[in-house]
Amino acid sequence: MIGHCAVEFTVDGRTVVADLPAGSGGGKRHVGAELTVRYEADDPQVVAREEDVDGGGAAVFTVLSALGAVFFLVLTGIAAGARRRRGRKERVQPVT
Repeated sequence: MIGHCAVEFTVDGRTVVADLPAGSGGGKRHVGAELTVRYEADDPQVVAREEDVDGGGAAVFTVLSALGAVFFLVLTGIAAGARRRRGRKERVQPVT
């Protein structure tokens, strides 16, 4: 399965196998490579890479969202300006 990355770790003497969330980047490592994970104390199946905690992914999402919003606003401004110019041309033409 594309994007599927399982991690195996030990909690209180019990071996836990959990899936990393999609898009976490854990699949970029080789099988058997060690990495640091954080997990929910009540449910060790809820796990995330250490690198993905503390806003790394959220910061990327925020920047991409902001760039998308700016792009949309620029396109809207261009379209409004073109429409305004077209309206002026129609009004300037003499009526016969």
